[in-house]
Amino acid sequence: MPVPMLERFPDIDARQRLNAFELAAIVFDEGVSIDHLMCFFADELKTLGRPVAGAVQMPIEEEGAAHASYLDLASGDSWLVRRDFQPADRSWSLDQTVLGQVTQRIKQSVAIRADLAFVPRFGARERAGHGFADAFGTVAAFGVPILTAVHRDDVDAWLRFTGGIGTLLACRLRIVRAWWQETDTRRKRVQARQAADRHQAGGAEVVSLMPDFG
Repeated sequence: MPVPMLERFPDIDARQRLNAFELAAIVFDEGVSIDHLMCFFADELKTLGRPVAGAVQMPIEEEGAAHASYLDLASGDSWLVRRDFQPADRSWSLDQTVLGQVTQRIKQSVAIRADLAFVPRFGARERAGHGFADAFGTVAAFGVPILTAVHRDDVDAWLRFTGGIGTLLACRLRIVRAWWQETDTRRKRVQARQAADRHQAGGAEVVSLMPDFG
């Protein structure tokens, strides 16, 4: 049984930082090009000048391709990884060294104060406590909104991993856009209220110590 997401940080009151609406998973079915949707939405936000971070898996145009690639949204770096399909759990066996590098880049979403962090998947590796599991915990614990994708068959495992916290989204661009608009609006209201409270308290700003995941 993998360690649940928020229990990975016992010294951080993560539940006080995390709004359940800000941890969103797009539920997709077999045969749906979820990577096209994730990449398109990430590019849309970047075009609008929003500081997004994390990583997306680039769409695989050729079924059964031997390689997959991940894109770091903050730096533009990419990784090409060999993949071998595991029919038993519908997963692709990927290079663990590369996955570790991608995970570190996702964690850097916290340090660069991203508006939104993309995590490519919650799947077989994450169900076992590997893959991007640590990235989910780190980013959520420091209050950065997360967008990921979960196969319909993995929804129950995802909810166990998150402790039931989070929002499930239909695999539609308009639904993802609506979720983000509501999330962004809510966060801006909270930030404005916090700024007003600091002003009334004498203008002193509390600067949180952000971790270094370099």
